[in-house]
Amino acid sequence: MAAAAAFRPLDAVITGYAFENATTALGVLEKGRKTRGWISTEMLCTLDNFVRAVLFSDRIFYGGVADEARGATMARDAIFSASPQAKSLFDDIGLFQPIGEMKIDGDHARANIAKTIAPVTDADPWLVVIGSWKAKELVIRQELLTLDAYFIEYMIEYGGLARFKPVFPGEHLYLGLRQQRIPSPLATHTIADLAGRRIRMLVRKKMAGINKLVAIGVLPIPELPPIFVARVLHDAARPSFLSRLLGRSAPGPNLVRTLLEIRNSPAMSRFRDWLSECMELMTSKDVSKLEQVKGTYDKLSAFTLTDDITKEEFAKSALAVVGAAPKGDVVGILKEVVSPVMKYLGGFPLVALKGFGGHEGESVQVERFMERTFSDKFSASEMDFISTLLALPDNAGDWKAETGVTFETQATRLDPTAPNLARPCFIRTGAPLHAANAGADFDELWKKAVPLSEYLKKPDRLP
Repeated sequence: MAAAAAFRPLDAVITGYAFENATTALGVLEKGRKTRGWISTEMLCTLDNFVRAVLFSDRIFYGGVADEARGATMARDAIFSASPQAKSLFDDIGLFQPIGEMKIDGDHARANIAKTIAPVTDADPWLVVIGSWKAKELVIRQELLTLDAYFIEYMIEYGGLARFKPVFPGEHLYLGLRQQRIPSPLATHTIADLAGRRIRMLVRKKMAGINKLVAIGVLPIPELPPIFVARVLHDAARPSFLSRLLGRSAPGPNLVRTLLEIRNSPAMSRFRDWLSECMELMTSKDVSKLEQVKGTYDKLSAFTLTDDITKEEFAKSALAVVGAAPKGDVVGILKEVVSPVMKYLGGFPLVALKGFGGHEGESVQVERFMERTFSDKFSASEMDFISTLLALPDNAGDWKAETGVTFETQATRLDPTAPNLARPCFIRTGAPLHAANAGADFDELWKKAVPLSEYLKKPDRLP
């Protein structure tokens, strides 16, 4: 593999499509209820993965994106699609690094693409990746452009498989397909990914336990909400404590300002420094240092969430631990550094989810929360869709351990009437909980249906 940039331990690489798709969703949320913009389920999942990368990465490198001109698919630079104010805030800290000309082993990348997408070839403009979980009665069909596979593979070649972060859900499926056809025995994620993965796992476990009450009449609720987006949106609606603490208020949209306020807080900064120290120790051949890394890995993997802490408590606890630990004492400072971050990011979603079911298991609480939080209304079955996409493995190692899943590819389109760059995703599931939510959604729509006789009486009806 060709040598790439001089990476820092916590640098990440993502695709241009993920960058553009996530910042488009970010722009819609910036405008709130004033916008006519719309966020799809896939975009919301993309944004949640994107926010997670923003919080836990030093820098994020991104590549190009597929576009079309005169009926042909072509490549172009990715565009930051949120507000100019948001772009200025991100530019000030140099978080996003566009990649110009890539110095990679193109032959190696193209060989991997051919193995991964076969029998589809680069002569086919589209491909559909089909993942089937027989035991779960789950089938996911994801349409991609063939050029998307090139961008994914080129970013993997550029930064290495461990630095590649699948952000768009279709990239998660591609990674699973790739792992089955090109087994990757080496590291496919880093210790820096553990915190975000652990938070999601704990929230999902919590909700799975609550859903056991379905057997006694409680309505089912989706197991995995967009945790990191919910955290940022919640605090964006509150006065900025850190800005008051520092005696200044940064310009720009409150949503992005809050995201960067969390990212640049003393707690998160110290947490990333701690992760960098861990990753530097991993390059050592000193057994005692590697034992420190193992101790860190074991403890972080077993970390639990307790009660939520407020933004004010987060800042105060962070200020108390900054600079308190000597370099290299990665195990000794684990609780002091990790605890406020895990509680802050993971606590709120658990608190919020406690209200999802209400006191009587009312599923309407899910819709009210989503409507209030995302300025849009996702039905319970759409939340199941989101939960399913967010639960997809995000690295090749997890896909290798995923049991009962098979992949196939087809040179076709899921929806021939969709725009050429649409990349639709369809899910079919026989899960009883999902079926119950879909049935409840259908009943709700049926209640709102207008009889044909009443519709024909309307003077503004279409001819």
